[in-house]
Amino acid sequence: MPYYEESKPLFGKVVRIILFDIDVQLAKELINDAYEEGLRLQKIFNYYDSTSELSLLNRKRSLKVSNELLFVINKAISINRFVPEYNICLGKVLEERKNGHKTDYIPSMKRIRIDGNKVQFTDSIAKIDLGSIAKGYIVDKMIEMLRLNGVKSGLIEARGDILCFGNHINVIQIQHPRESNTQIMSIRVKNMAVATSGDYNQYYGSYETSHIINSQELISVTTVGSNLMEADVLATALFVATEEKELIRKFKSYSFLTIDHNLKLRYYNGFSKMVVS
Repeated sequence: MPYYEESKPLFGKVVRIILFDIDVQLAKELINDAYEEGLRLQKIFNYYDSTSELSLLNRKRSLKVSNELLFVINKAISINRFVPEYNICLGKVLEERKNGHKTDYIPSMKRIRIDGNKVQFTDSIAKIDLGSIAKGYIVDKMIEMLRLNGVKSGLIEARGDILCFGNHINVIQIQHPRESNTQIMSIRVKNMAVATSGDYNQYYGSYETSHIINSQELISVTTVGSNLMEADVLATALFVATEEKELIRKFKSYSFLTIDHNLKLRYYNGFSKMVVS
């Protein structure tokens, strides 16, 4: 199947955008439109951009926010109800970890108050970091724009998370969590999102001090489902959940692969059927 591919800087690295069965010039124009939407949304959610809307909220502690930011915060809150360990208020704690400091106080998501579009904190330490969910949301919206513009099939790969749409069958490689540049398996998917959360891409000194705070016995979780925002957030939520099987039962429409410290693989909700033998 003929295709056109471009890589664009986004999320601190690059995203790959591939469109199938489309005129090259039209593909360039539509990819550029989707990329501009990605940049616009990144400007809302980027924790490390001091001019982003999220940074403004974290500084002001009370702000009337955009519908996009409100939607993602509310989605994170809904996941927190099922998995109390999943917490978007750990921005300051993660900053301290990056600087080699330990913070004993863990802000609660109950410190977030929402009234209409107004979001405020009742805690002086809590800072919202949406790195576990915003990337998936942004890619979903980029794909939505491509589809609205008539694109039938393609994919966006964003730092290991992938959303495929249309009838093209894609083979996705899943990284080995302890052997860099090695794949632990490949899976075959069509019209699905694939997100992986692990302790091996961002860590500070050791895997035990990765960017994922509250991690339990798992070192990697891959989630496959209908949209990348949910796949993204569920991968992180399962990674930190103490009652992981409850979450797996709750989200039966999503398939999961978990890998623990002993490199034992477990498949849930039909994941094994996707594995390329």
